[in-house]
Amino acid sequence: MPRKLERWPPAAIGYRRAIEILRRPGARMIKMYTHKSPEGYACFVVPGGYVSPETAKKIQEHPQIVASHDALFPGMTQTWRHLNHEQPCG
Repeated sequence: MPRKLERWPPAAIGYRRAIEILRRPGARMIKMYTHKSPEGYACFVVPGGYVSPETAKKIQEHPQIVASHDALFPGMTQTWRHLNHEQPCG
């Protein structure tokens, strides 16, 4: 049976909701590569859901959000977390 194509983009969570989720221990915003997105990637708050590119940029600019610099290539970032986390990122 053919697989049903999912709607792109998926329903997005908003900025306030994303920041609220990111304050929880272990939560991250993750940049995931996908062929469905025109940009070639999409950002997801885990747990939580998809965030639009505009919301992802706003989250990255938040003063209490830090990049983990953990991407495959040096100097690039694939995950972001809230500073209030006691556990190390990555």
